[in-house]
Amino acid sequence: MHFKKYGTVENNIYYVIDTSAILSGKINIAAGNLIFPESVINEIQHGNIKYLIDSMENIRVYRPEEGYLNIVKEASKKTGDYNVLSSTDMDIIALALQFNAIIITDDYAIQNVASRLKIKYSGASINEIKREIRWLYRCTGCHKIYNEDIKECPVCGHKLKRFTKKL
Repeated sequence: MHFKKYGTVENNIYYVIDTSAILSGKINIAAGNLIFPESVINEIQHGNIKYLIDSMENIRVYRPEEGYLNIVKEASKKTGDYNVLSSTDMDIIALALQFNAIIITDDYAIQNVASRLKIKYSGASINEIKREIRWLYRCTGCHKIYNEDIKECPVCGHKLKRFTKKL
């Protein structure tokens, strides 16, 4: 990864920063080349670290274009992460795709979809996933397998449980 120790950045490389990365305290958010989704800024402004935003100069805040969000939604359905990603998570991935940026996050679902879309990512305080994971859903009653979480098995009515299929 191009992410350097202590949150420094390399020139001409942009980073999309997740809230988890900011909360880790290991990111120098005053460094340049950082992109923040508007939704991350909203999360921070409603939290106890609003002072960080107030102290930042030249902050780059964007809302992703709809076309990129649609690509992320489709990719997250294919990995099985669609139901666990928030709209903020999708904004992060979409902006990284839009700006050809590296995502800094400790969220494995974000990393998994980024991997599917060939977007570079780095953990802020934890190790990254090593390979893409495909989530499937198995009925706890009849054990039928489904590609998406439909909450209840149409065959026997039992709940579904999520499990991984490594690719």
